[in-house]
Amino acid sequence: MKNRIFISTITMALLQTLCINTSNAINHKPYDSDSVGDGIFKNINITTLAFGGTGVLFTRVNNQLGLMSGGRGAVTLNNRFTFGGGGWGMPKGVEINTQADTLEFFKFGYGGLEFGYIFHEGQKVRFGSNLLVGCGVGFQEKYPKSGGEIKMFPVFEPSLYSQIAIGKLLRLDIGLTYRFVTRSKFSFINNRQLRGPSIYIAFLVGTCNCD
Repeated sequence: MKNRIFISTITMALLQTLCINTSNAINHKPYDSDSVGDGIFKNINITTLAFGGTGVLFTRVNNQLGLMSGGRGAVTLNNRFTFGGGGWGMPKGVEINTQADTLEFFKFGYGGLEFGYIFHEGQKVRFGSNLLVGCGVGFQEKYPKSGGEIKMFPVFEPSLYSQIAIGKLLRLDIGLTYRFVTRSKFSFINNRQLRGPSIYIAFLVGTCNCD
């Protein structure tokens, strides 16, 4: 219950910040009669082409430390809003306790679309937030090998991150996330054991200052 309240508070805060800044941007936009006929999309500019790359994510699953690999990437609109995607998967599973005599492990991965807002856009450092909306897939491994459970489930993951410019085309991306999982419906692991905070480190490559 506490985890639900925590993740709901973070998600609502990020969405509220996004809505407030969108409203402020619209209200302070100078009127231009020439742009009215071209529609709202005339005011949307891609200010940074896609920065994307790979990294590692450290998290806890079933009260065990887990390592996930994957990556993320996004474009920036009007120097404030970001839109992209990301995903992570476990190369090595975590051990699960069952009544069977076999040694059993659990692996899962998840990914989806990311919607974000940049709080600070500096020459060298950027601070922002993301909300990943997607789905995950988990499966059971048994030794000796035999068929196990495979299920899909929704995943929501808000995050706060910092990107440090290492070079003109390279950024170090460091983020703190909280993964919210629901309706996983495994017999051997529950939603609470799949939820939790994570830390990721990634290297992103791209280009910027688009006209």
